[in-house]
Amino acid sequence: MKAELRKKTIAERDAIAPQRRQELARALWSHVESMAEYRDAASILATMPIGSEWSTTPLLRRAAAAGKKIVLPRISKTPPKKLELFEVPNLATDLKPGVWNIPEPDPGRCRTVTLSDVDFALVPALLADPAGYRIGYGAGYFDGLLAGRGVRPLCVIALPARFIVESVPHEPHDVPVDRLVDETGRILTRERA
Repeated sequence: MKAELRKKTIAERDAIAPQRRQELARALWSHVESMAEYRDAASILATMPIGSEWSTTPLLRRAAAAGKKIVLPRISKTPPKKLELFEVPNLATDLKPGVWNIPEPDPGRCRTVTLSDVDFALVPALLADPAGYRIGYGAGYFDGLLAGRGVRPLCVIALPARFIVESVPHEPHDVPVDRLVDETGRILTRERA
């Protein structure tokens, strides 16, 4: 069921005209940047975009210019494959092509950090629901990273409203996020245990 939803959602996202995709990204990032938790965060975790995803690059550049530490994941080279986090001092010089040709931190130029070092995490998703559950690309890397996290970081998904649905299928290992924000500025908050 998840695989079919994933395929359908990627096709729907791919069908959005590039100009409209940029407009959506600008609206999403504007609403993320207006969140008090984002403004107060000293460090931001995000991912570099895959395919037709909303580009995080402008948001990350503004965050770096504002003095925030930028943290990006890298898929480990040795099994079991997992996400390793690195502080990226310079987005222009400290990234190199990684798995699926996604720009990843260059471990020779970037310092390793832990999830608890991050204040605000922008979690990627194809679909999400108000309970904070998401459908990603299916590798389980982000669920593995977020499993067992404490009170930090605040985890947020920014998605156009059309990709926030009533419910997504989830399993015991799936980890919900704290907030969802859409392009209109609507914020859905999940109560944390």
